[in-house]
Amino acid sequence: MKKKSGIVVIGLGNPILGDDALGLIIVSELRKRLGESVDVVELSAGGLTAAETMLGYKKAIIVDALVEEGVAPGKIIRLTLEDLRRASKRFIGLHDMDFVTSVELVKTIDRESFPDEVVIFGITIQKPSCYQEGLSEEVKAAVPKCIEMIEEEIKL
Repeated sequence: MKKKSGIVVIGLGNPILGDDALGLIIVSELRKRLGESVDVVELSAGGLTAAETMLGYKKAIIVDALVEEGVAPGKIIRLTLEDLRRASKRFIGLHDMDFVTSVELVKTIDRESFPDEVVIFGITIQKPSCYQEGLSEEVKAAVPKCIEMIEEEIKL
């Protein structure tokens, strides 16, 4: 068991799947802005790896691409774990256990070390269909606002 302290911001994504890289791009910028005041982690894995990375922190902020049927790319959505449990939101992560199931498993194993608060920032994208680098214009336009929202979340 780890003693909980501090905040971790975890960006999820795959750098060669276009808009799916947005979590990595956002936390890279946050690392420059925040310095060492907050731990910033880039992960190209989701599910269990992301859930385990949150252990030991009081608060975890996750940034990832979100596929939302009927929603245009570039919409920023702030969610809690409870929101994810109630809805069928799907973050991109095709080779691992889904995020909510992973969190429940890790909490069952080590509840004492799990963060008191988890906030997820998703930016809607179109489901990646081919390999490409760089973000679409719609998603790129949402990045500065999402960074501001995360900085505000850290101050709370």
